[in-house]
Amino acid sequence: MEQPVTGERRPVAARRWLDAAWHGNAASTALCAVLAACLLLCIWGYTAVRLDDEAQQALERARIENRDVASILAAQLDDALASVPALPDDLAYFLRPYREISRKAHGRIEIAGAGKDVLAALQDGLPAGGQAHADDACLLEVRTLLRHGLQVRVSQDRARVLAQLDALRWRLLSQAALVSLAVLSLGGAVVWAARRRLRAQRRQAEGAHITLSLQLARERNRADLLATRDELTGVANRRRFYDGASGKLLQARHSRNHYALLLVDMDRFKQVNERLGHLAGDALLQEAARRLRHALREGDLLARFGGDEFVLLLCEVASEERLAAVAGSVLEALRQPFAPPAGAAILATASIGIAMYPRDGQSVDALLSSAGSAMHGAKAARDSFRFYDMALNLSSARSLELQGRFELAMREDEFCLHYQGKFDTARRHIVGLEALLRWDHPHHGLIFPNEFIGLAEETQAILALGNWTIAAACRQLAQWRVAGLPLVPVAINVSAKQLRDPQLLDTVTRCLRTYALSPALLELEVTESCFIDDISQAKEVLMRLRALGVAISLDDYGTGYSGLSHIKMLPIHTLKIDRSFIRDIAIDRNDAMIVASTIALARGLGLLVVAEGVESGEQLERLRRLGCQQVQGFYLHRPAPAPAIAALLAGARPALAPAM
Repeated sequence: MEQPVTGERRPVAARRWLDAAWHGNAASTALCAVLAACLLLCIWGYTAVRLDDEAQQALERARIENRDVASILAAQLDDALASVPALPDDLAYFLRPYREISRKAHGRIEIAGAGKDVLAALQDGLPAGGQAHADDACLLEVRTLLRHGLQVRVSQDRARVLAQLDALRWRLLSQAALVSLAVLSLGGAVVWAARRRLRAQRRQAEGAHITLSLQLARERNRADLLATRDELTGVANRRRFYDGASGKLLQARHSRNHYALLLVDMDRFKQVNERLGHLAGDALLQEAARRLRHALREGDLLARFGGDEFVLLLCEVASEERLAAVAGSVLEALRQPFAPPAGAAILATASIGIAMYPRDGQSVDALLSSAGSAMHGAKAARDSFRFYDMALNLSSARSLELQGRFELAMREDEFCLHYQGKFDTARRHIVGLEALLRWDHPHHGLIFPNEFIGLAEETQAILALGNWTIAAACRQLAQWRVAGLPLVPVAINVSAKQLRDPQLLDTVTRCLRTYALSPALLELEVTESCFIDDISQAKEVLMRLRALGVAISLDDYGTGYSGLSHIKMLPIHTLKIDRSFIRDIAIDRNDAMIVASTIALARGLGLLVVAEGVESGEQLERLRRLGCQQVQGFYLHRPAPAPAIAALLAGARPALAPAM
C-alpha cells in the first residue's frame, strides 16, 4: 500500500522545486543546479566506466591471444626440434601458419636465439626483421625454450589494440554529450528564469545594503589599524607582532632554515629629543621604520615596541652567516644620515641584539629576553650587533673576514679541488669523480665549502669561483690524460646564480675546447633550489648543455620542493639520493621504502641512480639489493687531492683514502 504513495510524491516534489525556482526561490534554484550537476556526473561517470571497462576487456583479450599463440608456438617448436640435432637455418617455416593471426591482431611474432637476436619474425602478417621494443606500450608474452636456447615473443601494440575501440568510444561520447546538452539546456532555462526574477528583487535593496556595508568596512578597518598599528610609524605594534610571531614560530618547527628575532635600539636617541626636540625625534623614528621595511623581505615581521625600540623577526634564513649579513645591512641602512623636515642632518646609529629560534628561546617572550641581553652587549660598542650565543659572534666575525678576502684569495690561487670517487655497486670499480671545492686559507688552514659558498653567493664572487672550478677540473683531467691514466667523468656542483649566468655555456664550451676534452667527461650537478626563481631559464640552459653532451645530475634529491616535476621537465641524466635517506637505511624501514621507491622511479624513467653518504658495508649491500647502480661515501673513498686520485685511477680499484 505504501509503494504507490511514494511513487506519487516524487513528481509532486519535483514540480514544487521547478515552480519555486521559476518564482525566484534561490535555495530551490541551487537545489535544481545541484541535481543537474549530479545527473551530469552520473552520465559522464557511467561513460568513463564503460570506456575503461571496454578498454580493459580489449587489452585482456589481446593478452590472452598473445599467451595462447606464444604457448602453442613454443610447444610446436619444442616438439619439432626435439629430434633435430641442430637448429635449422630458416625458422620462418614455423611462423607461416600464424600469418593470418599476426595480420588480424596487428601484432608481431618473433623467434629469438640465446643472444636475443631475432631469427624469424612476422609483423602484421608479413616477414619482418629487426627487434621490437618491449616497453610499456606493448602487450608482450615471452616463452623460453631452455633446451634449444630459443625464445618465442608475441606482442601487440597497446595503442593499436585500443584504436579498435574508436567507433564505440565516439558513439558513447556522442550519446553522453547529447544527454548532457539536454540536461544543461533544461537546467539553464530554469536557472535563467530564477536569476532574472531574483535580480529584480535584489536591485531594490542593493543601494542601501552597499552603503551600509561600506560604512561598516571603513569603521572596521579603522578599528583594526588603531588596534594593531603603531600610530607614529605605521608599522605593527606589540599586539600585532605577538600574534604574527607566534604563528611564524609554529611554522619554524617544521623548517630546516633559521628563524631569528632582532631587537633594534637607536643609539643616542634621548640626546636627539633633548637637543632637537620631539618633532625631530618623531621624524627620526618614522624614517628608521621606513628603512627597516625596505631592508626586510616579504614574510619577515617588523614592529615598534615603544620608545626607540624596534623588533624584527627574520624567517627562513638559509644560514647563520646570512643572518649576520642581514644584521649588517640593517645597521648600514640606519647608519646613513637622517634629514628631518627642518634643521641639519642627523647622524644616528643603532645596536642590535639577536636571538635564534629555538636555540635561545622557543616562545616570543623567551626570544625577546635573550635578544635584550644580547642588545645590552651591543650597546657597549654601539653601531654593532651581538648574538645571544657568544660562539656565533666569533663565527660572524670570521665570516666577515672571509667575505672580505675572496678577491685576494682568487688572485693568490688559494682555492683547490679535492675529489671523491663514485663506484659501481656490483664490482666496486671507480666509475666517476665529484670535484669538491676547498679553500686553503693561509691562517685558518683548509676550509670546507659550507663555510664560504654562502658568503660567495652574497658578494657575487660565486660566478668567478664557479668558472674557476670548471676550468680547474678540465685542466686536471687533461693532466691525468697526459700521464696515461684512464679517465672517468668528473662532476662539478653548479649554484643557482651560476645557472642563471648567460656565460655559463660559453665557459663550459671554452674549457672543453681548450683542454681537448670530450663533453662526456664533464657532469654538472644542480639542486632543486636552482629552479625556484625561474625554472624556464634553467631548463633552457640545461637543455643546451645536454645538447653539447654534458651530463646533468639532480643532487640532494628528496630535500627540495618539487622533485618529480623537475625530473619530468628537465634533461636530467643522473639522480643523486641525499645522504639523509641513506644514513639509517639499514635500520629505518621508512628510509628504506623511500630509497627503494626513488630507485624504482628513476630506473623506470631511464635515469642513473647514485646514493650519497655510504658509510658502512651494510648500507652498500642494502643499496645493491635495491638496484642502485652507483654509490659514493666514506666507506669506499674519502675526498682526496689530485695526486691521491691519480693512484686510485691507476689501480682502478676502491681505496680508503685518509679524511681530508
